Amino acid sequence: MKCGLKTPGARLALRVKHSLTISAWLLAAGLLVMSFRPASAHIVPPEELHPVAESYRRVSFILNLNPVLWPQVWSDMERIQKALGAVDLPGAKKYSAELATAKRVAQPVGRGDEEPDMVVARKNGSRLAFSLVTRGVTSLLISRLDGIKADSNREEVKSRLNEARRVFQAFAETLPHLDPEAWKRMQIHWLEASSHLGAAGVMGVGARPMDLGKIRENTAFIRRYFHANFSGFRAGKEHRFLPRPVASETYVETAKVPWRLPPGSDINKQLPRPRQILGMAERGASEAETFLIALGDMAFDSAEIFGEPARSLGVSCNTCHNKGVTNPKLFIPGLSREKGGMDVSNSFFAGHANNGLHDPLDTPDLRGIRFTAPYGRNGRFASLREFVRNVIVNEFNGPEPDPMIMDGMIAYMNEFEFLPNPKLKKSGKLNPGKVSEAALRGEKIFNRKFPLMMGGMSCASCHIPSANFVDHKRHNIGSTGEGNQPFHVGGLDTPTLLSSKFTAPYFHDGSLPTLRAVSEWFNRQFNLGLNREDIVGLTSYLEAVGDGVQGIEDTVYTLESELEEFKFFLSTYERLKQRKKKELITILLKTVVREVQAHKWDVQDKGNLPILNEMEKKLNEALRAHLAGDVKMTDGKIAAYHALYQENQDKLK
Repeated sequence: MKCGLKTPGARLALRVKHSLTISAWLLAAGLLVMSFRPASAHIVPPEELHPVAESYRRVSFILNLNPVLWPQVWSDMERIQKALGAVDLPGAKKYSAELATAKRVAQPVGRGDEEPDMVVARKNGSRLAFSLVTRGVTSLLISRLDGIKADSNREEVKSRLNEARRVFQAFAETLPHLDPEAWKRMQIHWLEASSHLGAAGVMGVGARPMDLGKIRENTAFIRRYFHANFSGFRAGKEHRFLPRPVASETYVETAKVPWRLPPGSDINKQLPRPRQILGMAERGASEAETFLIALGDMAFDSAEIFGEPARSLGVSCNTCHNKGVTNPKLFIPGLSREKGGMDVSNSFFAGHANNGLHDPLDTPDLRGIRFTAPYGRNGRFASLREFVRNVIVNEFNGPEPDPMIMDGMIAYMNEFEFLPNPKLKKSGKLNPGKVSEAALRGEKIFNRKFPLMMGGMSCASCHIPSANFVDHKRHNIGSTGEGNQPFHVGGLDTPTLLSSKFTAPYFHDGSLPTLRAVSEWFNRQFNLGLNREDIVGLTSYLEAVGDGVQGIEDTVYTLESELEEFKFFLSTYERLKQRKKKELITILLKTVVREVQAHKWDVQDKGNLPILNEMEKKLNEALRAHLAGDVKMTDGKIAAYHALYQENQDKLK
C-alpha cells in the first residue's frame, strides 16, 4: 500500500501512529511541549518536575546571580547527591567530595588578618558547583538508562525509562536552544523507546510484547550524547553558566538561551485580588475619559516598559503591586527571602544596578502613595516621579521612559486611595463606637512615650495619626541589623499603617508575619515593659487602624473587570495617534494582546473561549498593521475588537 510518505521522519510518524499506546502519546506531547513553555506573569500551575530536574534548574539559575544565595545552592546539590547515592554509591561519594571542595572555594574562611577575595571565590565556586551539578545529573540519567538490562521485566523497564526521561527534563530549558538538532533527535528516541514497551491488552485482546532490544537501541543515542558532552563537564569562564555540549557537532555556539524563572517561583496574581479604589472613579469620572490615568494604568500593567528579562517573563509593576497594593505570593528563589518580596538590586533584572548584596525588600502597599513621601524603603527619593523612573530603568533594565508614560503613571498612582475605615475619625483617632476595648487601650499605649525608645519617643511620634500615620522621615530602629551604626545609616522611611491589616508580612524585609509579631518586636527591641494584655491591646489597635471596608474583592472571577480595564487602555489609542506616539501605540497593543492572552482562560463558560480567541486575533492583526505603518488597517482591527467585545460583553465573565 502506497501512502505517499517518503521521508524517514514521515515513515517514522506513520509507524509510531500505529504502534503507540495512549500513554506514550501523552509522553510524546509532554516532551515536545514542556521545553517551550511560554513565560508569563499569569502562569498556570507550575510544571511538575522530577526533584533532581527541579534542583538542577534552580541551582543553574542561582549560580548565575550576583550575589549567590549559597544555602539554597548547597541544599539542592545535596538533594542531587542523595538521589545519586540510591543508584550509584561510588559516584555519590565522588560527588560528595567534590561538593565539599566547591563549598570551601565558594565560601573561604580568612586566616589571621588575611581576608579572602570573595569576588574571586564566588566566581570560582560558582564554576565548580555548576560543573559538578551538571556531571551529577548526567551520572544519574546514565545510571537510570544503564539499569535497563537484557533480563529486565516490563514494569522495571517502564519505571527506569520514565525516571530517566524525567531527569532528562533538567536540560529542557537549555538544550533545545544550544543544540536543537540533537534535542529533536533525542525526543524521537524517547518516543520510539516508549512505543516499544508493549501492552498487556484488555481481557487478553490486543496484547503486544515489549521489544527490549529496540528500547536499548533508542536509549543508546541519548546515553552516548550525555556521556560525550557532560560526564566530564567543566564550565568555562563565559558570562553565563549553561550546559554547553561542546563535543556535539550540532552545538550552536552563538545560541541565545532565554531566561526562565527557576522552579519554586510564583509570580501569579493574588486571588481574590486586593480591592483597588481609584479617586477619580469615586468622584464619578470614567477612566476612558481621563487619558493620562488610563495611559498610566496601561503602563502599570505592562511588561513592555521594562527591559529584558522582565519583558519576556511578563513582569510588570502589577506583578508585585497587585491592583496597586501588594502580592503576598510573590517569590523567586535566589531573589526572595520571604514571600511577598524580592531583591530588586540583584544582577538578574538589571545587572548594571547590582549592588552585590542579597537584600530583598518586602513589596510596599501603594495605597495613598501621594501622601507618603519620601519613596523607597530607605526614603531615598523625594519625588514619586524620580522613584518610578528608577524602578523602570535601574531595577528592571528598561529604556528611558517617554515623558508621557511618566506623566500617565504618576497621574494613575496619585489616584490610589486608602480603604475607607469607619473605625477611624478624620483626625486619625479611633472611633470608640466602632472598636473593641482592647483597641482603645492599645491607642493609649501607641501614644505613650517610652524612655528607652529612640530617646523618649512614642509609636505616634513617627506614625502620626493626624498625618496618615507617617512623619515623612527616616529612622534607624535597628531592624536592619545595623543598630550600632550612626543614626543616618540604615535609616528607613516611616510606612503608613493605614490598610496595613491586608498587607502582611511586615518590616522592610518581610521578616515579621503578623501585626502581633510587630508589637512583640518593638517590646523586645526597646524594653517597653509591655505585658501580655498590653501586647493584645496594641495589636488590636494596629489592626483597627489597618482595617478597611472590603480589603479583598469578593470573587475570584476577574475576566469581566479585566476586559473593562482593557477597554480603558485602548481608549488612549486615538490621542496617541494624534500625537504621533508610534512607540507608545506599540506598547499599548502589545500590552493588551498579552493581557487578553493571559486572562481569556479565566472565562467561566469555556464555550465562549472562541470569542476571546477572535478578539485576541483582531488585536494581533492590529499590532501587525501598526508595525507595518498601515493606520487604516489598525483602526479597523481595533474597531472590530471593540465590536466583538460590545456584542458579547454579557457572556464574557
